[in-house]
Amino acid sequence: MTMSPIKAVIFDMDGVISDTQKLHALIEEKLLKKYGIELDSDEITEKYAGLPDKEFFEKIFKDYKISVDVEKVINEKWNEMMDIAKNNISPIQGAIELINQLKENGFKLAVASSSPHSFIELVLSELKLKEKFDVIVSTEDVKFGKPNPEIFLLAAKKLRKDPSECVVIEDGINGIIAAKRGGMKCIFLTRKNKDQQFADLAISSLKELSAKRIKNFL
Repeated sequence: MTMSPIKAVIFDMDGVISDTQKLHALIEEKLLKKYGIELDSDEITEKYAGLPDKEFFEKIFKDYKISVDVEKVINEKWNEMMDIAKNNISPIQGAIELINQLKENGFKLAVASSSPHSFIELVLSELKLKEKFDVIVSTEDVKFGKPNPEIFLLAAKKLRKDPSECVVIEDGINGIIAAKRGGMKCIFLTRKNKDQQFADLAISSLKELSAKRIKNFL
């Protein structure tokens, strides 16, 4: 069977394009501590990055047998996120260069993020990257969040590309599972080690990637 050449790149945002995953995890750690739940930000990122807020908080509170108004907790989180993020967003090393290079080489580009549209817009605007992307998809656009592949399949559909023509760049296990379930190639950006965690390739820096390497990624 002949493999399809890669024509589109779908980026997770928090932790892949922007350093905002650490903000998610730090605020979630702080909120959970109010309810007596001790989970440090590194563990939150490692186990739960990419999981939609509702699923994340419902799972944690259920595991700890604590009854709370999850929607209220989510609202608290996003009030803090929007306040802290303004003028406090940096790109992941190599992200802007890679995005520019892919754009110049004719790749279709999408963001598929578990963050709400308002936050995605804020981040991409702060980094002056919004116009680089052909498609932006949020968890708000789908019924099921990662690790369900729906968000990536919607991005591919909007890009008018077959899933086999897409590669996803992710830093979370839930996103990797979602990409593979959707029939896409997946690159795992990991700071810990090169354990591929079901991905097709593991890298420790976006500087390891180039338009040429992605084009020939089979």
